Amino acid sequence: MKHDNKIAPVAAVTSFGGLFAAAACCVLPLALASVGVGAGALASLSPLYVPLSAIALAAVLAGWYFYVKKSRACATDTSCERPSRATAPLLAVATVLVGLSGIWPFIEAPLMRVFAQ
Repeated sequence: MKHDNKIAPVAAVTSFGGLFAAAACCVLPLALASVGVGAGALASLSPLYVPLSAIALAAVLAGWYFYVKKSRACATDTSCERPSRATAPLLAVATVLVGLSGIWPFIEAPLMRVFAQ
């Protein structure tokens, strides 16, 4: 199972993509504009929020599944190759990003009020 170590980075990247697409509509352009960066074109990414978030969630769940499966297999078999030490931290970051993306619709309005001041 050589693909096990490749799922965590994919999960992290896609979860960041989902969060970025969610923020691209409103908060991110306001935040970037507040520091002098124009970002009006980012609003076109907002339709990608749901598909990217779904892909990210699937990737994170698959990543955790393969990580746990491999860790359990290596606990009894000393000859197997253990998951990379970076896998668990990457999956943790991806999980946080997917969670943040999932609650984004609830925190977007308060964030917009903060940046609009």
